[in-house]
Amino acid sequence: MSDTLAEAPATGGKCPITFTDPDTRKCPFPAYHALREEHPVYKDPVSGNYVLTRYEDVRKAVMNNKTLSCKTGIIQTRKSSVSEEVDRIFRETGYLPMDTLVTNDPPSHKMYRTLVDKAFTRDKVLSLEPNIEVTANALIDRFIDKPEVEFFDEFAMRLPLTVFTDILGVTDRDIDKFKRWNDVSLESSNPALDPQRELEIVPQVTELHRYLAKNVERVRADPDDSLLSTLVHAEVDGRSLDMRELISILFLLFLAGGETTANALAGGIKLLIDRPELADEIRSSDAKLDAFVEETLRIMAPATVMFRRVTADMEIGGVAIPEGSIIETRFGAANIDPSMFPDPEQVDLERPNMRSHLTFGAGIHMCIGNQLARGEMRIAFKALVNRMKNFRATRGEDSYDYTTTYVAFGLKRLWLGFDKR
Repeated sequence: MSDTLAEAPATGGKCPITFTDPDTRKCPFPAYHALREEHPVYKDPVSGNYVLTRYEDVRKAVMNNKTLSCKTGIIQTRKSSVSEEVDRIFRETGYLPMDTLVTNDPPSHKMYRTLVDKAFTRDKVLSLEPNIEVTANALIDRFIDKPEVEFFDEFAMRLPLTVFTDILGVTDRDIDKFKRWNDVSLESSNPALDPQRELEIVPQVTELHRYLAKNVERVRADPDDSLLSTLVHAEVDGRSLDMRELISILFLLFLAGGETTANALAGGIKLLIDRPELADEIRSSDAKLDAFVEETLRIMAPATVMFRRVTADMEIGGVAIPEGSIIETRFGAANIDPSMFPDPEQVDLERPNMRSHLTFGAGIHMCIGNQLARGEMRIAFKALVNRMKNFRATRGEDSYDYTTTYVAFGLKRLWLGFDKR
């Protein structure tokens, strides 16, 4: 067994590597490669978390539901120095978060997953696709005649947030409001969130809670064909979800389906800028379009990390990890492990194992919305390459800016130029 801190590698002139550093999170690839080669099981010197970067270790960890718990106190049901006051605000103005899906363990996880699976059937998800196509083309119409567009805000973020309004079955399409809610919800999942900032954003999160609750009550009284209505009325052994459970699940769906899909869409366009010939390939073949979606998800993994709590002393890769420790399963690093994916940072539309990426996790916690996200990406990229060509960055290096969010990776700004087809 080894000491993970000995001779910790450095990148960018900083030593040692820590993912609490916003600059590291903006461009994590050098850190991923350095750690995988020198310290694949690495104790972050600031957070104290154990970071996994090898594909084999990450996959084993996400499949281990016995000694690695998803109840970490980091995401959704977070614990901090201001938890008592935060919980009071949730109880009085919203709904106290609880562990249901991503942050839950068997056996209760199974009940929640079964109920949500009843709503996210293949047919239900496919029924959303005609509206996704209409939305994608309507968004393109807004900028197709302009010399450039800030792609993230004008398309990448608006598409999944509009899809969420379809899930709710609402006509309220105030996407700027949903974007604000998305930003603070994602910020609330930062394990290094300043306590004062946590107190500041909770009222905005509970504003979202109340909006969701209003729509739950609407479909309870008057069921419709929306995915929300299906979820609200789903039962397992005569048991349906109460309001607190529904809000916790809907919050996760909102969080997972907004920023992460937006990051993947912007990331795919970045790949098309870097490899212009790919646009012609995916335009001419649905199979290659599907392959491009998978390679984008693999290389530009938008949900880059999840957390597990060690419930008993264990060892990973020869490193002793004590009970109570937090493990970070770095999906973004696993997806570019050359032992699993040769030439890992290159798009290969013929890659035989491209769907083995871990962007959506694996096992019982496989992302419930993975088929919806894939559908959104497939429809979006098809519309974009059919209506445009010659994608290019219009402002040099200033065309790009990356998020510093702890749990996500991707562009938050992309100034894009193109020619109409």
